Amino acid sequence: MLKNEEFYEKKYKSEQEPWEYSKKGVEILRLEFIVNLIVSFKKDSLRILDVGCGTGHLTIQLDGLSAEIYGIDVSETALAKADARTSGKNFKSKFFFKKENICLTSFPENYFDLILLSDGINEWFDDDGKRSEALTESNRILAPGGYVLISDYQKESNFNNYISLVSFSSVKIFRVVYFYDRLCYQFYSWFKALESLRIIQYLFKSRVVAKSLIFVSSLLGRKGAKHLFVVAEKKQ
Repeated sequence: MLKNEEFYEKKYKSEQEPWEYSKKGVEILRLEFIVNLIVSFKKDSLRILDVGCGTGHLTIQLDGLSAEIYGIDVSETALAKADARTSGKNFKSKFFFKKENICLTSFPENYFDLILLSDGINEWFDDDGKRSEALTESNRILAPGGYVLISDYQKESNFNNYISLVSFSSVKIFRVVYFYDRLCYQFYSWFKALESLRIIQYLFKSRVVAKSLIFVSSLLGRKGAKHLFVVAEKKQ
């Protein structure tokens, strides 16, 4: 089942930045991690699709990686904010934002060279059937030789089930990568009650603090990760 569109629309209307991407150092580093990961396996793309693009935080980071970058979301408010951030600006890529449901899009077959489902299918859907539908549709609109990058915020105990879901879907797993951010989120939870203090806001946003916590988390192996990234190829 897809989360109610009204939920996301209300969220984006009532909050300027619902997911606080620019307020947490780890989120800034995670977006950079995604871009670097893409460059490591996909250097040439004509079209990229960012599914669940929200207000375009990740979408804009993709500038220059392809000629055309598309962002889709179920919230018209989020899409309007994303469009406002890119329209008339000096970007290398052309940006297009559109209201779509990833389970059934209006895009033609074999259209995208890269599709991103970032913090996506686990958040948007509450059953594996719909998650599989999203991956099936992604495979349909993915061009031959293209990739899907699927990532989610997960408990370590759920990693294997998540990987299995993708492996039994319509796409073929190419690589699995972990982002060691567990201690960052633990740190945020410890001090969230003091978030109104300027020093806490500074520490939350600090890249140095986030990098230090990520390094320590990496020593724990995948137990130190909250995000996993599954890179999958188009299944013929």
